[in-house]
Amino acid sequence: MTVLGILAGVVILGLIMVIHELGHFIAGRLLKFKITQFSIFMGPVLFEREKNGIRYNIKAFPLGASVSFAGEESEIEGETDAPDFDPDDPGLFYNKPRWQRAIVIAMGPFLNFLTAFVVFCVLFAAQGAVIPVIGREDPQTLIEQSDIDAGDRILSLNGTRIRTTIDLTIAEMVREKNDPWVISYQKPNGEERQVTLHPAKTEPRPMLGIVYLEENGRFIIQEVNQSVDRGVDGFQKGDSVISIEGVPFGEAGRITRLISESEGKELTAEIERGRVPLTITVKPVMIETDIPIGFVMTLSRRAGDILAQSFHYPISVVRSTFRAFGLMIAGKIAVRDSVAGPIAIVSMAANTVRQGRTPAETLAGLGTLLGLLSVAVGFTNMLPIPPLDGNHLILIGVEAIRRKPLSRKFRSVTGMIGLAFFLIVGVAVIALDLVRLFGW
Repeated sequence: MTVLGILAGVVILGLIMVIHELGHFIAGRLLKFKITQFSIFMGPVLFEREKNGIRYNIKAFPLGASVSFAGEESEIEGETDAPDFDPDDPGLFYNKPRWQRAIVIAMGPFLNFLTAFVVFCVLFAAQGAVIPVIGREDPQTLIEQSDIDAGDRILSLNGTRIRTTIDLTIAEMVREKNDPWVISYQKPNGEERQVTLHPAKTEPRPMLGIVYLEENGRFIIQEVNQSVDRGVDGFQKGDSVISIEGVPFGEAGRITRLISESEGKELTAEIERGRVPLTITVKPVMIETDIPIGFVMTLSRRAGDILAQSFHYPISVVRSTFRAFGLMIAGKIAVRDSVAGPIAIVSMAANTVRQGRTPAETLAGLGTLLGLLSVAVGFTNMLPIPPLDGNHLILIGVEAIRRKPLSRKFRSVTGMIGLAFFLIVGVAVIALDLVRLFGW
């Protein structure tokens, strides 16, 4: 990780948390709550200025932010009621009407979601927004063999409502391998139809037997078919393929023709293994593969599509979080692949900076990370767990039902339980981050 990448990650995390607390602060000021402190970062105070009875300060550790309301306990920050507060002061947090407290609490997550919306608007305006409308029909795909045509809008896939590319990923992720594809779609004239496409195999043909992922011009092997696995003498997971028989691997058409004409022949492959150039000999084998579904969506630059995608994208992120959690509970994905803490987030930002080929590409990658993390922070804070905002909203609802405030002792106990829970979860998440970082 480069220093610039680490700095980018810290800035993104800090910005998201400051925006969250700024939401609480702005709502509190507008509703005349008495605020004692607004802090950027955590730990010992480095710089402080007081204005209108509010202490604005910057603290030592570049992570987090906080707002201290008069009359509100804050176990995390260690804030307690000042002894000179008039208990009947209408500006104290718990003297304010419940609906005002609810607005102040909800405004933090709301500003995170608003940030995500604005970020995605900017990104989609610059790059275009992918909408769930078939852009073209590729040959040798299930779509090409169906009645679905270019210009048709995909409405749902196996019961999952499709509004963004994330929704497509969700549907594909939860589908069992041999299940059919049940697709609801809409023709340009508004007619809605449904089709069921069953999985099918291609005719056996010469193939290298690898699954790869393109990352900034490098073709990184993700899986190696057992039929071609020759250990260190052949392709291995993590290898970067440079060329086959001198043909650059990025020239897909030439590579495909070369392999299709190579049955029974050995080919010379140039690869990088751990950034070390190697030359190996590989022999394509006859393999039948699943015929791909063939979703090729449309890139739109229409203002309406950009706004719609910017609105639906954060919702799809939240839905994917629920689905991923369900898969994790079912044991279909590992916990280490589902949870990311501050170390992992900084690492992602550092990788984005390192892999960006141009300043514009790097900024777009960091902007996407900012948008996704803004949704994650907003969503997480709405969970009904002490001391998160969602728990405070639940307690306000309980107060409304009981028609009287909860005792200070109850609030303190639940806050301490929540703090203990978060300390345990925090340690576990950081441990998982370290496992990923060092490959343990």
